[in-house]
Amino acid sequence: MPQYFSQERLQSAISNLSETRAKAALLDFLIVKRTLKIKGEPQVAITQGEQSYIQATIELAGVHAPNQIQVKSEKEIFNIFASTDSKGGFRNGRYISNGTGSTIGGNAWQTIVELSAEKPRKVKFRAGYTTHLADLLLKESPRLNKPSLLDVAIWTYRYVNLDAILLSENDPLVRGRLIVDRFVSDLELTDDELSVLFDASEGPVTDEDLTDTIAPSDTYLPGLLAPSVVTEVAAAGLPCSVELVVALAAKPFVILTGASGTGKTRATLRLAEQLQAHYGTNVSGQIFQLVAVGPDWTSPKKLLGYRSPFGSERTREDGSKTNESYEITEAIRIILRACHPNSTKVPHFLVFDEMNLSHVERYFAPFLSLIEASNILEDGENAPIIDRQSLSVISELLEIENRESPEAESARLLVEHDKPLTLPPNLFYVGTVNVDETTYMFSPKVLDRAHVLEVRALSPSQYISGRSPEASIDLVHANSLLREAIDHREAGDGKVMNPSEALNILVERHGVDENKLTIFKSFTLKVLDGCFHLLSPVGFEFA
Repeated sequence: MPQYFSQERLQSAISNLSETRAKAALLDFLIVKRTLKIKGEPQVAITQGEQSYIQATIELAGVHAPNQIQVKSEKEIFNIFASTDSKGGFRNGRYISNGTGSTIGGNAWQTIVELSAEKPRKVKFRAGYTTHLADLLLKESPRLNKPSLLDVAIWTYRYVNLDAILLSENDPLVRGRLIVDRFVSDLELTDDELSVLFDASEGPVTDEDLTDTIAPSDTYLPGLLAPSVVTEVAAAGLPCSVELVVALAAKPFVILTGASGTGKTRATLRLAEQLQAHYGTNVSGQIFQLVAVGPDWTSPKKLLGYRSPFGSERTREDGSKTNESYEITEAIRIILRACHPNSTKVPHFLVFDEMNLSHVERYFAPFLSLIEASNILEDGENAPIIDRQSLSVISELLEIENRESPEAESARLLVEHDKPLTLPPNLFYVGTVNVDETTYMFSPKVLDRAHVLEVRALSPSQYISGRSPEASIDLVHANSLLREAIDHREAGDGKVMNPSEALNILVERHGVDENKLTIFKSFTLKVLDGCFHLLSPVGFEFA
């Protein structure tokens, strides 16, 4: 008699995996592993024309059983490691062409994989790649566990007749071991990969976990978001401003306002410098850049530079000569450093001093547009900060300047993989402002995209004594929060999400009391509605 995993056991596996440290990209890694195993070659093309890749994707992520006939729908692919994102883990059929193949071409993957030059590009794993797996595929969240190897295997074999695997075995623990061993063999997972990525502890497969028919996918896929209560992990380190860290974790653009001399710039630079020291030699180059905004900034050129046909003559690799040049700014350099494969998990900071000395809406316009677009678009390549042609020129100039610099390496990888430069999820923007007769006020467009924090002046006695009334958070915990925020932005969590849904995550993920949250939501809505109606008669409603 055939044996399949039951609806209840599949629901349990999904629930368990929904709250682990696994990033969505872990699915792409497993798909590459399975494709290589099926193909039986050291490198393989991850394209629609490669049948082994299609088979691997369906096995690891197909919503419907291969022999089931169903109406073509938007929900054709399910990422078990992204079941708590704004789409609940579901992807449409375009994932096969726009998913794994595009993902592994990004800079973050270049410490893991190596792509061939010929088309279609074939992928293989680099030597020593396992040392980079955790940074790429696991979230920086000490509260969560690694994904269970058994749960991943159970999900993978949701449509498979288990008779040939279980071999009439009755011991639940032995059954679990047989399932895991088959999964490890089917993907040729190494000991290092297992140690880094998975919780490989033994688990049972009981009689109740099995049934004689395939469980229909619609019976176990809807119930994905199971509540879980997690506990904070205490950490110790240097103190940082808790308001600044939490604001940055919630939204990557923060504006600090207050009287001159209140320490707005100092608070941000102190956080950045402490993180720089915290990472030490694990990062290449400086992770923050202070930009002094001038009163004559009327366009983005001061931030993003510009192409020019009047540079010094140089000879390209193909032997041709050119005078084409690019004014490379410090802002571009830190964006490239943030995109470097070794730094995609490290918070980087672009700090604007006296941000409103010029009209922010003019010189900062590309950033304002792209910060908004990144919350909407599926493919970040559709919202580049620097296009491919300009990036190619930048890369050539950086190669001449210093081929070994992190920005040169980052630009070179992007050009090699035909990618534009986009705003990375690990780049945070902080602007300091004063409000006086020499500055400009912010428009609603700017305020809509930023958190605004007011920095109050200390009394002389507080300043002299070194006491600060603001709440602080230790550096290690601050770093953890920022890295979690990077993970969420990288995964696209919260895209086009209703604010109420975002608040509900507090209940589902962090065990916040649901009754208290309901009271807070009700009170907040009353305040916001009251403000809205007060401002409505004078035409200042807010969106």
